[in-house]
This record gives sequence, C-alpha cells and structure tokens, in this order.
Amino acid sequence: MEIAFAWLPRLLVAAALTIGLSAVVFTLSAVLGLLLSLIHYGREKSWLRGGIEAFSAFFRSVPELVVLFLFFFGGPQVGIDFGPIGSTIIAFTLVGIAFDYQVFKGALKAIAFGQYEAGLALGLPKRIVFLRVLVPQVLPLARKGWITYAIGTVKRMSIASAVSVSEILYVTKQGIAATNAPFTFLTLAVGLYILIVTPLLVFNERKPKQAMAR
Repeated sequence: MEIAFAWLPRLLVAAALTIGLSAVVFTLSAVLGLLLSLIHYGREKSWLRGGIEAFSAFFRSVPELVVLFLFFFGGPQVGIDFGPIGSTIIAFTLVGIAFDYQVFKGALKAIAFGQYEAGLALGLPKRIVFLRVLVPQVLPLARKGWITYAIGTVKRMSIASAVSVSEILYVTKQGIAATNAPFTFLTLAVGLYILIVTPLLVFNERKPKQAMAR
C-alpha cells in the first residue's frame, strides 16, 4: 500500500497526459474524418474520393506502432524531429482519421440524398446544407462507432510508451522495474484506464433523446 501511495502522484500525472493526448487525437480525427466524408459527398466517382479511400485503406492496414515509428524515427532522417508527443499525435491522428472517415461515410449513406438536393434547390449554399441539414443527422447516426473508436484511442495511447511518452503504461513499467511489485502497479493501471473510459462507455450506451421520448 505504501508503494501505491508513493507512486500514485506520478500515475495521476501520466493519466492526465493520457487523457490530454487522447482528447487531442480524438478531436482532430473526428473533425478531419467528418470533413473528408463531406468533401466528395454527391460525387461517387472522382479522383479525390479515390485518393481519400486510398489514404483510409493505408492507415487502417498499417499497425499503429509502425506509423508511430515512421514519424518518431523517420522524421529526424528528413530533418524534422517531431519528438515523442508530436509523433504520437500525428501518427494516431492519421490512423484515427482513416477510421472516423469510414464511420461518418457510413452514416452519410443512411441519409436520403434527396435532402441534400432539396437544400441546393432552395438556393442554400453547400456549407449551410452540410452544417444545418446533414451534420446534425450524421453525428447521432455515427455516435456508436465514433465513441467506440475514441475508447480505443485511450487504450491505444499505451503504444506511445514505446517512444518514451510518460503515459500510464510507461510509468507503470517504471514502477514495476523500481519496486518489483507488478501486481500493485498493473492493478493501479487497470483502475485508471477504467476510470478514464467509463464516462465514454456510459455516454455511448445512452439512448438519443428522440428515442427516449417515444
């Protein structure tokens, strides 16, 4: 117990870093993934769509650790040192965009294309049709997949320990090495991960207000 209390402040700092990095990656991935799904909306066949699909397929196929190493070790080779934090954000954001793009694209397909055409026929600018008509419908439809991937993002941050990012797993490994008390530190790590993802799990299981009203 004394060991746990001694290392708890460092673990809490690591948890805060994990939450911060996850929030940044989650936000960037969601915004850019949604943007990519809207860019070619209404044009089923275009070079732009082909490029976006290729981007998504590539980053969904390559292991996250490989992408992380690509920026962490590859960056300095071309004169750009992203550092552990920068490499983590860039690598996981690119992977997140690839997955979120597919989630939002699927949600868009569930919306009648006639709504988009009707908005344009009324003389509304495309951006207004997107923001006022499509996006409010897309977000609830995409919520399950979107939040599920966000939960995965939190757990995925443990991979960043491979490039010395002081997130939960990195500090856990340090604690185990220093005290030879693996059960204590792994228990604390599990508890912290549960505390972090539980609000997301609860939010993801909530029914939309429209459904609750029925």
